[in-house]
Amino acid sequence: MITMDKIDKMELYTIETLISNHSTLTDFSIHRLEDFSKQFKHLKAPHLHDFYSIIIFEKGVGVHVIDLVNYNIQANRIFLINYGQVHSWIKLKDAKGYIINFTKEFYNLIYTGNNKIKSDLINSEITPYIDIDETTMSEWNQLAELIKNEYQAEKREYKELICIYLKAILIKYRRNHSSCTLEGTINKSNRKTVLIQQFNELVNLKFKQWKFPRQYAEELHITSNYLNIVVKKSLGWSAGYIIRERIVLEAKRLLQSTDLTVAQIGIELGFTDKSNFNKYFKGYVNTTPENYRKQSFQQKS
Repeated sequence: MITMDKIDKMELYTIETLISNHSTLTDFSIHRLEDFSKQFKHLKAPHLHDFYSIIIFEKGVGVHVIDLVNYNIQANRIFLINYGQVHSWIKLKDAKGYIINFTKEFYNLIYTGNNKIKSDLINSEITPYIDIDETTMSEWNQLAELIKNEYQAEKREYKELICIYLKAILIKYRRNHSSCTLEGTINKSNRKTVLIQQFNELVNLKFKQWKFPRQYAEELHITSNYLNIVVKKSLGWSAGYIIRERIVLEAKRLLQSTDLTVAQIGIELGFTDKSNFNKYFKGYVNTTPENYRKQSFQQKS
């Protein structure tokens, strides 16, 4: 019998549940770090997001832990957090800057058709942070301030304008990331590092079709045992756990943000029938999809 790891070992936050937020938007938020750091005590424990985060440190000290790697917080450093990455904060002090949270759906609100501004904006080549100079930081602060003003005013077509500013920010991030040298990371040429990147990419692409580590191992031309050893050592969880977390993350998102029936969501996620999906979901979340949806709705009411 397969032993099921409970997904509730780690908190999964949406934009709405991360910290208190009075905006009408559920797929985007921006906060000054000065305000964010007053409410982030619950985020010191390792946790997950179902959204992207751009964290702009004009100044500050502390440690940001991303996928079990420690990165120092310092002036003129900008972090980019991907969907499903495990991260936490240690001793964040004197923070000044902005944190911008947004979903894939919000980023794709405007499609440009330009291959350099892809809808799938995060890939394995994007580094967890970049360092910039003070002049460039001034430009970032101006962009963040423009976004914040639109976010607060909620004038006509403000979401579209924010989306355009977001794309400008990601272009600026990509422009800088390739020249950064990261502390605490292994050289990209290291086979195990590349393997983890490829595995994570495959999970995001194939989690609806592939439910077992052996399917990913076959695609990567390695054994299931070797994949599990590398993933466990690098990320702290088994390959199976990473796959299951991604499936349940998507299930939670669909239950919270769509009107699809539970049966339809099961089909969307590759399950043959509703009972199989119910059993899978309850095994890791300890409640049925229907109860999870009801609880989520009650929390929002």
